Amino acid sequence: ASHDAAGVPFGHWQFDSWFYPKDATVGPGGGGGGVTNWTADPRIFPSGMAAINKALDGMPMVMHNRQWSPNSDYIKNLAFTWQTGPKWAIPDDPAAFFTWFFTTQQQGWGLTMYEQDWMCTEYDGVGALQSNVSLADVWLEGMAAGAAAGGLAVQYCMPYAHDILSGASHAAVTNARASDDYFHAPGHRNWAIGGTAMFYWGLGILPFKDGFYSSNLPQVGGQTVGPENDPDREALMATLSGAMVGPMDGIGLLNATRTMQSCRSDGVILKPDVPVTTDDWCFGHADPGCLVYSTYSEIPGYGRVTYLYSDAALSAQNFTEIMAAHGADAWYDWYSGKYDLTPGESWAGVGYEGHMYAVGLPAASGAVLLGEVDKYVPVSSKRFTKVVESNEYLHLEMVGVKGESICVCAAFTDAGKWGAPVCQRASFTDTTMMLDLARKPPVPSKPCGGPWAWPK
Repeated sequence: ASHDAAGVPFGHWQFDSWFYPKDATVGPGGGGGGVTNWTADPRIFPSGMAAINKALDGMPMVMHNRQWSPNSDYIKNLAFTWQTGPKWAIPDDPAAFFTWFFTTQQQGWGLTMYEQDWMCTEYDGVGALQSNVSLADVWLEGMAAGAAAGGLAVQYCMPYAHDILSGASHAAVTNARASDDYFHAPGHRNWAIGGTAMFYWGLGILPFKDGFYSSNLPQVGGQTVGPENDPDREALMATLSGAMVGPMDGIGLLNATRTMQSCRSDGVILKPDVPVTTDDWCFGHADPGCLVYSTYSEIPGYGRVTYLYSDAALSAQNFTEIMAAHGADAWYDWYSGKYDLTPGESWAGVGYEGHMYAVGLPAASGAVLLGEVDKYVPVSSKRFTKVVESNEYLHLEMVGVKGESICVCAAFTDAGKWGAPVCQRASFTDTTMMLDLARKPPVPSKPCGGPWAWPK
């Protein structure tokens, strides 16, 4: 009800490890205890998960699981045989177990994605996974096959590199967590997914940035109570990941404006074409601690739009070098709305959270599409399907949701100098819309979103 009142159209709810019974107490960081029965703990949800899903009007669910306890009900009461360690266990025939498990045990839950967490701990804690040369592959193959039989996707969490390499061969494995557990503590880099994203995406797996707080308000409950000092960086990196965006604020604490900067009015993420990764510039400077990330959108008729993140301010020379390498003719600073053809001495600085985020644009023809300036990815191919330029207009073809109102901006150059931004607010009367932004509008354009509409 809180989310509905805020107008945020979440597409899924993700339940972490607290909802099911375990054989030991779980520590502050989530460690300890194996699952004894993957069902609702009656002390938490006495009516069960099907009742919870019904209360949520059938909201699709993403649900967490951890290591299997050697004292689980599945070992005690079923005919499946298991390999056990001191604390954890794994079925001898994962395909048979997981197919039974995912096709008979979660009716009515609304389960759409199964999260397998603590994969490294499971591997380390069951000797057979290390002594049997094929069992680890069989484990992951069986999990994916069972999930596919149940119509589910799989999310990996805390995997080893060999888990990712093996899991990449299974279509059900769509994403894996690419960050540490979320904490708000200063210096904790749970947002820094660029290096891991490069590895995951090279294998066709989306890099999920863990849940986060979208506001800087103190939170209630959970292992980290806030306040989150850099909520824009959290939301920005989740959006640029290309995977799900997961705000986890408590009731009444969600920042709806910041959350909606990631998506359309129906919750479809306005994301780049590929996940954000460590920029080549970092490798060229042999800097293993470099936190300069980039990604892009390719728009038919317009070209490539680059999104550049840096955890610290870049010099004008370095900024120019990076943007030139990406083929950007023009750029703008997402936080301030400052835009130019060449950085010169007025390059993009850091935003209020201490990082910089700039958008690089094609401008060879003298027109630039600034896009939906109130979105983290302002020129997403999830919105813009075609751009046609004429002497008088920038013609835009877009997709969206009937009734959705958006703000779109462009800028035009004259004798090498920028003109004022041309912005227009328009609403979809269907799922597609065409819009013409005039080079010389009959009346001056008024800001309708983004930095140009923010209080000075």
